[in-house]
Amino acid sequence: MRDFILSAKVLAKKKLATKNATIARSFPILVKNIKTNETSQYVSLSAAGNAIGVTKSAISQALLNNKIIKKTYILERKI
Repeated sequence: MRDFILSAKVLAKKKLATKNATIARSFPILVKNIKTNETSQYVSLSAAGNAIGVTKSAISQALLNNKIIKKTYILERKI
């Protein structure tokens, strides 16, 4: 167990590094509603999952297997 305390400056740097790493790994997702023909774009798997009401792992599996989510949404990775 650590017996030292990190300064506020070091903690801020660590949080920023984590945030930047998370942003670097995310990629945009296009979500098309096949019933209304509307298309939305989200910045990450999590954002798309929150908008649709499913988990990010469900979004990931739908992308990998070209599945329709909730019989309404088609997903596509924007390149």
